[in-house]
Amino acid sequence: PPPETHLIVGQNISFRVTAYLGVDRNVSLALLSDPGLPNGAAVTGELPWVWQNSTGESAVYREVHFTPSPPQAGLSYRICFEAYEPADRNNSAVLCATVLVAAPVPTFDGNLTAPGGVVMEVGVGCPVRLRIVVADGGGSNYCVDVFNGRFDGSHRVPPMGELIPVSTTAVPMIGTHDGCARREYELAWYPQKGQEPHDYEYCVHAFDTLCDGLACEQRGIEMCYHVRVAKCKYCLGTGETIMHAAARYRTDWLQLWGANTHIRNPDHIPAWSELVLGPTYTVQTGDTLQGISARFGTTLGAILEANSDIQVVDNEGMIVPGDRLCLLPYVCWDDVFSSAAGGHTPRETAPRIEF
Repeated sequence: PPPETHLIVGQNISFRVTAYLGVDRNVSLALLSDPGLPNGAAVTGELPWVWQNSTGESAVYREVHFTPSPPQAGLSYRICFEAYEPADRNNSAVLCATVLVAAPVPTFDGNLTAPGGVVMEVGVGCPVRLRIVVADGGGSNYCVDVFNGRFDGSHRVPPMGELIPVSTTAVPMIGTHDGCARREYELAWYPQKGQEPHDYEYCVHAFDTLCDGLACEQRGIEMCYHVRVAKCKYCLGTGETIMHAAARYRTDWLQLWGANTHIRNPDHIPAWSELVLGPTYTVQTGDTLQGISARFGTTLGAILEANSDIQVVDNEGMIVPGDRLCLLPYVCWDDVFSSAAGGHTPRETAPRIEF
């Protein structure tokens, strides 16, 4: 056998050890008990063989068969045989071979995976779609899976988010847990109204498919993402119009159009375009919600509607200096309505006053 053999879990290896001494001289071949055989390996008894050369020397050989199991990943084994002459035990020779069982090395592909640790700021409804690609960094093509959250189950994707398997780049299998050049996932989340203005840290972890128990966490890897859901920002979903956004936030579509000067035509806005809903205001010492609403021409209800993080105690909104508020202009919804198509038109029958 070669001095050193590399294999992976589930890959079978067989090699022959042959001993010969000379014409008309007996030779035996013994497996040394120290270090012995790996668990699961087998060795045949002595088998005779005629040496194919001009002298016609006789020989014996033994064969070793070994298929490593998952717990043997990352271990190395030394297998040794002694050839000796039964009539003279001192006349002997020792041959050893080393078998290395490759361990998986779960790795995030840094060139393809969205980087972690960077704070991303998005508005409500804006797509947070992160590409995650994993592979066996040890080069053995062991398969690696990605899971939601940290190892302990914390920091999972926020509500309405999901981890989606996208594809597996397959290669021919050699063992039982390989055959994956890489696997790709997408972490998709569309923040919902009410999740602003909070910061979210959510994570994924990756295990190789053959790990078990403690070995999973020892070989596993984690990556975390930080997303801040901003106030006063909103992304139009597929099929939505600026009128839909106005209805959602109980404001006027003309006000929204005026606040988003980058929009040329309000009737043709691409999906996932980000809209600014209105100005933001930083609370100063002595400010009250009533005073702020009067100053900016809005209402207390409109402020609370646009700022779900404000706590209300005894019918009083609690704010402190430094808080940032999203301010939307007041719109009288008794004079407008949202049609099924999302448009705003005057009522067909408007109130009238006669003298």
